[in-house]
Amino acid sequence: MILEKTVDLVKQIYKIHKIVPPQITRVVIGLGYTGVEVTAYAYEPFLGLASTLQNVLKKTDCSKIDFAGELTDRPISEILKWSFRPPSLKKIIGIATLNGVSQHILKIVNPYRKIKEESLFNIVNLNRDTKVTFIGLIRPLIREVYKKTPSVIVIEDTLSIPPEFKNIIFKHNIDQLKYEELTTDILICTGTTLINNTIETILEKLKKWARKIILVGPTASMIPDILFDYGIDIVGGMEIFNSEATIRVLQEGGGTKLFRKYGKKYNLIKD
Repeated sequence: MILEKTVDLVKQIYKIHKIVPPQITRVVIGLGYTGVEVTAYAYEPFLGLASTLQNVLKKTDCSKIDFAGELTDRPISEILKWSFRPPSLKKIIGIATLNGVSQHILKIVNPYRKIKEESLFNIVNLNRDTKVTFIGLIRPLIREVYKKTPSVIVIEDTLSIPPEFKNIIFKHNIDQLKYEELTTDILICTGTTLINNTIETILEKLKKWARKIILVGPTASMIPDILFDYGIDIVGGMEIFNSEATIRVLQEGGGTKLFRKYGKKYNLIKD
């Protein structure tokens, strides 16, 4: 599994390079995103993010949050293992922790080729005939892609179709795709596919058709090695420069629109 192998790789990197792993210093569970701040020697704090899926929150009552008030006292190795769990609040916290730790690793051991955000569509060579499939309602990217090609399909299981996308084909899940719809050129997945445990199924079904596969979003801000091994070509995440301001936004219920000014998106490309 992708998350298990990524956590194992994180442990190997710290061991091989003789790096002391960071410690969890703050955790905030916001309405839009969950943030886990980790602090490492000689660096400013790193903030890992993961989407706080609403359907997960609805299944979690106060009696189930038995870890509140003690997360920063637990070993980071324990919290990282929470990312292996079925979709849950603990899994979200585990993935946010993995992303925070990954930002530390990307600062000190970074063999990955990075491309600018605006170069993304030049890399994938979009044109009027390009077929693009989105997993998740990634509004800004859908708007941008639809300007270049009308052949767009969006798979989204929870939200109604926004009026601005009324001319775009929507499906509730990948099983609704017809054979001719499977043969997409570019597959773009939101990072929340890591939280709801659908990423492996999606890749298994669609990667043999897609020319390029892209995973994007703050939730995907982890070291990309294992994602690359599973067939993903580009991993787009976010580095947060101002943890304090971002945490304040999360605490007050804000999302990407409000905290993106405190960070920078990036794209790591598979060589």
